[in-house]
Amino acid sequence: MEANLWEEEGCGPEPADERVLVAVVNRPKDWELIRTAHWYRLPVERAPRRLGAAYLAFYHTQACGPLRWSIRYYAPIRSYRLARRRDLLPDEPDHPRADQLYYRIELGPLESLPRPIPSRKLRRITFIPTTLARLLAAREINDLWLREPRRAALERAWREEEDAEERIREAGVSYRAGPAWAAA
Repeated sequence: MEANLWEEEGCGPEPADERVLVAVVNRPKDWELIRTAHWYRLPVERAPRRLGAAYLAFYHTQACGPLRWSIRYYAPIRSYRLARRRDLLPDEPDHPRADQLYYRIELGPLESLPRPIPSRKLRRITFIPTTLARLLAAREINDLWLREPRRAALERAWREEEDAEERIREAGVSYRAGPAWAAA
């Protein structure tokens, strides 16, 4: 199964708004496949719900030596297809997940970021959806997450609190009761 993720010229979002998925590279062998064969594998069962993106960026774990705990490269996504792990990595036929489905994401040429993006707190990272503008401007991993503006977050919290209140009528008196945590 193959699908082209590129939109027709002139019909897609502005380049800075292009979606980027930061993916984890936790084995030097995987990085070598990305660099030389231009594809990345992603287990279907661990894939983010919104997989579609124009680019993949690569976060390297400790196993990747000098590249560890940082994002230094990204590549355009050309297409993807489904395949079993054993077909993608035939030299690992006895792997516990050999029969599981993976996305094989075909990549264009690797591009270097203007500067490495470090993970200053060395937290465990899975996938980070972001934009190309954020990726190119980021100084550290926290800069990549798409955050809800403060005002919108506050308004959402107020709506949730109002929804949590109940109208109670007792002995001819009507009042509103909020959740138990509100009284604490």
